[in-house]
Formats: sequence, C-alpha cells, structure tokens
Amino acid sequence: MNGRQLDEFKRQVDICLVCAACFAHGPVTPHNWTELPPPEWDAPNDRCPSYEYYGLRSHTGMGRQMLAASVFREGYPVDQDLIDVVSSCTNCGVCSEVCPMWRPLDAIAALRQEFVQRGLQPRATQKLDANVAECHNLFRGRTREPVLEALPRRGADLYFAGCEAAFRQGATGRATVEILRAAGIEVAHMGGDEWCCGFVADWGGNASLSEEVARHNVQAAVAAGTERLITSCAECYAVWKTHYPSVVGELPFEVVHVSEVLAGLLDEGALSFDHEIARTVTYHDPCFLGRHGGVYDEPRRVLAAIPGLKVREMRRYGRWSYCCGSGGKLTQLTYPDFADATGAARVHEAEAVAGAVVTACPACVMQLRRTAKKQRSALEVFDLPLMVAEAMGIEVGSRITPGEDSAGGSDE
Repeated sequence: MNGRQLDEFKRQVDICLVCAACFAHGPVTPHNWTELPPPEWDAPNDRCPSYEYYGLRSHTGMGRQMLAASVFREGYPVDQDLIDVVSSCTNCGVCSEVCPMWRPLDAIAALRQEFVQRGLQPRATQKLDANVAECHNLFRGRTREPVLEALPRRGADLYFAGCEAAFRQGATGRATVEILRAAGIEVAHMGGDEWCCGFVADWGGNASLSEEVARHNVQAAVAAGTERLITSCAECYAVWKTHYPSVVGELPFEVVHVSEVLAGLLDEGALSFDHEIARTVTYHDPCFLGRHGGVYDEPRRVLAAIPGLKVREMRRYGRWSYCCGSGGKLTQLTYPDFADATGAARVHEAEAVAGAVVTACPACVMQLRRTAKKQRSALEVFDLPLMVAEAMGIEVGSRITPGEDSAGGSDE
C-alpha cells in the first residue's frame, strides 16, 4: 500500500457488516442470504489461523477491520495489545477471500504502516528490515548459492531466486536452474543486484523500504534485458505481481512462478520424467501463490505427471488451504508459539493422507520442516523443484544451509 493508497484508505475506512464469515461458519459470497452457498464457496469452519489459536474476535479480519476504523476515525489509542492483535496476522488471505467487499487485509496493512510511522514495529520486524536495508537480504548472507553466481547476468529469462533459495535452501535454486536447462531454457541471474523482494518490508508496514527495494529490483531486471522473470518463492511472486506495479507502474516484462513455467513446459512436451517415484504425497498451497497469486492448478498438474506418484488432497486445500504458520517469516519470528501451533495443525492434516508434503515456496518448506521436527513427525517436506528434479534424474541434494536468522535463532 503506497502513500496515496494509505491516505485514501484512512478517509474511506468502514466498519464491516459483522457477518463473521471471515473466521467462522457462515455466509460467504456469492450467495442469496437465504440458502447455503454453492459447494465451491463452502469454506471450512476452521479457516482463520489467528482466530483458531487465540479464540478472540479481535484477532479476525472482522475485528481488525473494526480496530482500523476506530484508530483512523476516532483516534483509538495504539498500545502493545493493539500492536499484537494486528501484527499476529499471518496474511494468509482467507478473510479477504471471503470478503472481497471490505478487504480486511487492507485494514491490517494500513495499521502496520501506522505502527512504523510511530516507531512501534515489533522488534523482529525491525531486525529483518535492518538486514534488508544493510545487506539487501533477510539473512545478512554474503555468499550466494554457487550455481546462481555462475549464471549470466543478462538474458530474456531471469531467475529471481529470493533470499531462501539464494542463501539457505540452495537445493531449490540448483534444482530450478538444472530443470530449466534440461528443458532448453538458459536463465540469467542478477547476482548482487538481486535484492530481497521486499515482502517483509511491505507486509511489515515499512513503505519507504519496500518501495526502495521495488524500484531497485525493477531497474536491475530491466538492465538485465528481462522479458520473463521466474520466481521460486511464493512471497516474491506475490510482491512482484501485485506490489511492484503499484510503485513503478506496469512492469515491462512478464512475472511467473516456476510452477507455471514447469506446467507450460509439460504442455509443450519440453519436459519429461524418466524416473518413477512410487510414493503418496499431498500438496500444500502456499498462501501467497494460491489465494494471493491465483496459482492452484499448475503445481498439481506437474505432480500428476510424475510416474508412480500418487497425490492426495488434505481436508483443506486450494482456495481454502490452511496456512503453514510462517507468515512470510514475520509470524514465525514474532509469535513463535502461534506459528508452531498453526504449523502443527497443517503437519497433522498432511500426515492423515500422505507420508510427504510437497509445496511451492521455500518459506513454507522451512516452516513445515521445522514444525515436523518439533512434532517428532516422520512427514517429509519437499519443494516442488526438488520433486521434479528427482523425477528427471537430476541430482541436486536437499541440504539446507544452517545459519542464524534475524531473530537470533538457529535455522535447524
């Protein structure tokens, strides 16, 4: 939300209709208010992670929308309790999926920007922003995945690896590059000119930092001759697709997620799987790829094409998929107990149908692996490119680079 959008929101903020559909069983649009909605709109009762954990209406889209109206219209005081209520949202998007009229996430974004302007950001968010401002990545990383460093700096297809694949989950970066090469696509990479996508700064309310990052990355991509920008990370994808255009205007190149590229290559016959994977998996929809990005079918089409692989859906999937708890790292670092409980719910849901879960976002991979370990679960967690690489006989390993994340905790 840029400055103009924020000012407009403050002028027009409205109190919601209090139908409670954003967090509990109830009416969901489109419907006629006299009968139950059609099946595709029949959301599960347990849909809002923060409501399921805290059990308070203040922690729902409805509650936060009303708090925003109170702050901006009536001068309601901003204290630590209010900051915690607003900052604990994972940005999973269920509330705005249910309620396109009031867009509760806009209210939350506006309040977070207000916190930053008053110097009241949560400490973990401040540290992440400092990392991006000083080192241009979330983890203060200095050495990128070597495969990325060896790529050309200019090309029509630009791989935007993101902080996780560049500095911690190098296997995702290696797998993506090798898969695309095998399909005849030579990608470029910006090297040190690739800054963090700015998702954390944007969602955390630091508008000036997120806009600085957006302008830099777009200029660097244009200078690299980009015609198509490919992301591994769902957060990167969502920010490039939705936030960057609000800062710099329409982008002069296409932005796609790697799952969309892989599905397209399958359709063209440019991608083939020679190795059978005889196992049952389930797919976890990343919030920022699914609800925020509208990409649901492509990852499933890719998995369905792998010989021997059986894909079973969890109880909550697609547009009603449940959050992993990461919240783009902000929830995980600021409210770890809440993040762990949300992740545990998702791990147990996956365990009920499969022995492994595949997702399409390194942040979800990290959160689900961390949670499975804490739950002493045998559930395996894979990023989509790693599963595809295995089916193609490409050896990339699955090592996660240990390191200290910005809250001072170990990754492992």
